[in-house]
Amino acid sequence: MGPQASRMNLGRLAAIAGLALAAYLAWGIYRAGLGETSTPASSTDIVFREGVANGERITTRSWTADYDKLVSNADQTVLDLDGVRHGTIFKAGKPYLRVRAEHMTVNTLTRDFSVTGHLHVETVSSKPARSFDTSSAHWSDALQRLDLDKRVSIESGAGKPLIVGRLVFNVKAGDIEMRDVAGEVRFK
Repeated sequence: MGPQASRMNLGRLAAIAGLALAAYLAWGIYRAGLGETSTPASSTDIVFREGVANGERITTRSWTADYDKLVSNADQTVLDLDGVRHGTIFKAGKPYLRVRAEHMTVNTLTRDFSVTGHLHVETVSSKPARSFDTSSAHWSDALQRLDLDKRVSIESGAGKPLIVGRLVFNVKAGDIEMRDVAGEVRFK
């Protein structure tokens, strides 16, 4: 074999080695991509399932409730609650109202809330027992105003419930505005 044949063999060997190295790198890159996971969701929501939440004043309880699901934004200023049950609102440290709600959205900074779906509120110890049912409610703490903008059925101890198309209760002024009213009401 002459020097020229030796150089050709060496060139072929270098080409084969180069192709083998390129194939090995390509295979490695392909394999590296097989185990990739998707990027995490951009949502920073916090989700709790089946729990108990409560609010406290300085010296007494304010409220408590069980829930099926609670979703909070990252800074916990907005809460979405599903399946609220065994809710109790306290007055002077004693149970005052019982609450059940299908879905609530609560702003913990402004203390406003909205309810969608079935809402049931009843007194704990008044005689006769009083309650109301509706499918939409909005509370503005700054205005001290409760707006029940869908049909409301009010049980007051009268023979029949009072049915109201819309009810707005201004707690600060003590004013109640009712529209499309039918039925009976008992005040004492």
